[in-house]
Amino acid sequence: MGSVPVWRNFLRSSFYYALPAILLFFVFYPLCAYSSPDTIGIETEGTCLVSGGGRAPARDSAIDDSMRKAVERIVCMFISEDVVEENFDAINDNIYSKSQDYIQDYRILREGVENDLYNVRVRVSLSVGDIKDDLEMLGVLTDEWHPEEGATAVIVKVVVSGIEKYSHFRMLRETLETDMKWVDTVHLRRMESGVAVMDVDMQGNAAGLANELALKEFKGFSLSITDINPGVIELNMVKE
Repeated sequence: MGSVPVWRNFLRSSFYYALPAILLFFVFYPLCAYSSPDTIGIETEGTCLVSGGGRAPARDSAIDDSMRKAVERIVCMFISEDVVEENFDAINDNIYSKSQDYIQDYRILREGVENDLYNVRVRVSLSVGDIKDDLEMLGVLTDEWHPEEGATAVIVKVVVSGIEKYSHFRMLRETLETDMKWVDTVHLRRMESGVAVMDVDMQGNAAGLANELALKEFKGFSLSITDINPGVIELNMVKE
């Protein structure tokens, strides 16, 4: 009979030791379950007018707006603006209208009200593969993601902020120079206060390069896209 309390104490103490591990599993399980090689991180800003309903509805709408803009950027990585305009109704009804379905997780970086507008900046992780599949089903997918042989040579300015370790920047530059066969040369123009500016001589377009960089897996950091236009890519280096 004397062994029963000892056994119960053993079970009780084992449970208390195991509890933190169990809690950690359930906290991080969603992040593990949603991680995949075709997930991209994008930073976007959403806005909504603060009306009689108060700030809460405006905040929700601003977040929705930021998610839609993130999806719009991914769409523009696959197809040109002309194709988007020509097929806007179909893309809007089948992709933009369900932007939240592509979102795997998001983090609010900044929010507040200014001039009766609720502004929110969000870092969104979303599935590139699902968007690509839906564009393909609509019949509007083009070959713009990967440049063809003989593609036009361009110079794309790549601006990287959030650099905390030079080794991380060196890893990124080496990836550009050696892992992307359609990048010819990389010229570092300046680097100061955690921001680096590079000119990348390449074949193809800025959207394709941004997509490849965002999908790359780096040790110790990840990249989120903050802005893209035909001549400039802005990226934020996020320490992990």
